[in-house]
Amino acid sequence: MHEPAERTTLSSLNGSDWDAVIIGGGICGASAAQHLAAAGYRVLLVEKDDFASGATSRSGRLLHCGLRYLTPARSTWEYLWQPHKFVTALRMALTSSRVTDELVLTMPTLTRKMRIMVPIYKDAPFASWQVPFGVAALKLLAGRKLPLNLKRHRNVRSSPFARRLRAVDDIDSIMELDDYQMNWGERICIDAVLDAQRMGADIRNYTVAQDIRRVDDKWSVTISDVHAPDERATVTGTILLNMGGPWIDKINETASGAGGAPRQVVGVKGVNVLVRLPPECRGHGIIAGNRHNEIMSCFPWGDLHFIGATETLYDGSLEDVRPEEEDVSFILDEMNHLFPAMDIKRTDVVQAWAGVRPITYDPDQEKGARLPFNVLRDLSDQGLPNVITITWAAIMLHRHAARKLVDLVRGKLSPSGPQRQISYAARKFPDHAASPELIDGIGVTLADLVHSAEREHPRKLVDLLYRRTGVGWHASISPDVAALAARTVAATLGWSEEDQQREVSEFIAYAERYHLQSGASWHANLESSR
Repeated sequence: MHEPAERTTLSSLNGSDWDAVIIGGGICGASAAQHLAAAGYRVLLVEKDDFASGATSRSGRLLHCGLRYLTPARSTWEYLWQPHKFVTALRMALTSSRVTDELVLTMPTLTRKMRIMVPIYKDAPFASWQVPFGVAALKLLAGRKLPLNLKRHRNVRSSPFARRLRAVDDIDSIMELDDYQMNWGERICIDAVLDAQRMGADIRNYTVAQDIRRVDDKWSVTISDVHAPDERATVTGTILLNMGGPWIDKINETASGAGGAPRQVVGVKGVNVLVRLPPECRGHGIIAGNRHNEIMSCFPWGDLHFIGATETLYDGSLEDVRPEEEDVSFILDEMNHLFPAMDIKRTDVVQAWAGVRPITYDPDQEKGARLPFNVLRDLSDQGLPNVITITWAAIMLHRHAARKLVDLVRGKLSPSGPQRQISYAARKFPDHAASPELIDGIGVTLADLVHSAEREHPRKLVDLLYRRTGVGWHASISPDVAALAARTVAATLGWSEEDQQREVSEFIAYAERYHLQSGASWHANLESSR
């Protein structure tokens, strides 16, 4: 199917009126646009950077089966004294199980199965014999279709991964189960944006929303192009969806008269590192606690593993969230404490990434309220009539939250058009087998780059190589390869030779600053995602 690729001009948008104006093109905004367009609403989606370029592109990639949400903090007895906590945890576990089923079954090419181990220490807040009851609950109450294939191992030293753990003699048993991960969270978001456009939504990346105010019972929003800030348009919408993630409070503050709007999110920085572990660990993952009582995950990524994430309060620039060397040191120190015999060194780190989680603000919890995820909030009673937002968004729950959002919007406004058939299928590039690959063995051809440039709205080389084709997650891209990619799409995107050089330089700087890849360490690591 040929999706329209024309970029809607600001002049054509000036003075337009919409059922819903969505600010933020991450997974929440993309899914909201997709589901509202399918429900018959007229939708405009604007994103100040590229689609999926913020928190969506910095996730831990895990599709939680739901079991971890049933884990008590101190003892199973706490659920008896605080039953509301158990109800919240159970609801979250069941929802996670259901959405994992849906994502894996509807987008199999963007997800994959992995085998995960969970060590149960003798002083854990629950006993290993309780875990099968949790699995049974997921199957019975959530109707889970994907089997977990749970196994309990009493002989810890039988596993090449588990026997490297600290204090092996203090481990009661190892629980092993199947879980899933997203190959590529950005592509799930991009596909949702493109499907929204197919159904009639107007979408614009690199478009800043500003001067937000109430005019005649509607929201008036002035928008401008990042690359041509003098070009502006003013649009109106009955419903304003603030899908800004970590930027939610900043967007609320720009709304006229909303200076006193209550705080919605607290930013917590999470860093992951991609490392090389001993060959016998390949294909195995593990979830355990670190010395700060936080979850430490180590998941397979082809022949490599990614480890994280950190949990650090963040009040720095949201435009410059990046992994620092102290973050990497913290992760390696905690991993080496968990696996004393592993001796992971800085030279084992292939790359890193960082993001800020927009966790629901709670004045009684320093790092926000951890449950539930994807909290849907109508801010009408907080001085922002017909403004809706979602806090503590998890990629895996995007469809679940968007459906609830549609129900909320229906209570305020009837659709102005007919319903349309939504598509959840992952988009595929046409068969370009005859075209040379950008990097041998990576599976992305030069023709794929051109196809994406023509139809998927990239405006920069980093958009194309990370979010449209995912090459940046599968290989370290040398300056020569980046230059080849730029030349390949130059005619399509209207890039001069000077433009190409600038895009290559910006891409290399991006990889160095936001993935800690230095010019001295350019090397293909094709196994990292295969």
